[in-house]
Amino acid sequence: MPELAEVAYASSLWKKGLRKKVKEVLTNEKTRVYREKNQTDFRKQLNGKTFSTLATHGKQMLFGFSQGRWLGVHLGMTGSLSVEDQDYEIAKHDALLLRLSKQTLVFRDPRQFGRLRLEVNPSEPDWWKSLPFSMMDKRFDQDLLTYTLKKHARRPVKALLLDQRYFQGMGNWMADEVLWRANIHPAHLAGKLNKNHSNKLFQEILFVVRGAMNSVGRHGGDPPAGWLFHTRWKDGGKCPKSKKPLRREQVGGRTSCWCPFLQRLPAHQREVRIAKA
Repeated sequence: MPELAEVAYASSLWKKGLRKKVKEVLTNEKTRVYREKNQTDFRKQLNGKTFSTLATHGKQMLFGFSQGRWLGVHLGMTGSLSVEDQDYEIAKHDALLLRLSKQTLVFRDPRQFGRLRLEVNPSEPDWWKSLPFSMMDKRFDQDLLTYTLKKHARRPVKALLLDQRYFQGMGNWMADEVLWRANIHPAHLAGKLNKNHSNKLFQEILFVVRGAMNSVGRHGGDPPAGWLFHTRWKDGGKCPKSKKPLRREQVGGRTSCWCPFLQRLPAHQREVRIAKA
């Protein structure tokens, strides 16, 4: 699933359409990504409007149009945005086409886990305003992280990092990257992290978020060399720091990757895992 930085980059592709008028709206009757409103509403409300603003927040996107029209986009697992030629014709996996004077803005989603929302409102939609603040917000601080860890003391820290109520935009590879840099095992219970762990975790969250936004978020490629990202995807990968083999297992329902040499569970948790094996 696209994460914070991938979403930021994806939305930037539509910048070419800013201040342009929508000449035609095409939808795909076979897609399931239209959630709250039917496709007729999208065609009616967006046609003839001028594309005026774009923003991202975590994994959510919001595109503003004239006369208080708002298009919300969530990419799901396989959604993507692109800019095609003006005469581009709708294809099998395309869900929405916004045809402009010289180009066509396209949202496609082969597996249809994405989501399109339409709002007619003078200001930003309520659902957008109610999103939790991001990890780049000054309100996201060490005290808040410590509180969150204590509140969910019995959850594995990896599972907690994926909770969008607290870590907007954090996804699987970013969470693994953070924990690897902090030398914390993904199954380590959140409430058992000591002060040093908590401080290091906070520092690495900010480092990974900023680093991802400055690389992936800008050019759409991969994070910098030396990140766990480059070796975490396949069995047999080596840790960029220790050069030891990485391990990949399910933690909190998601495939996790870590370095057993650097990221070790506390003794009591190791004993519990051995007993359950």
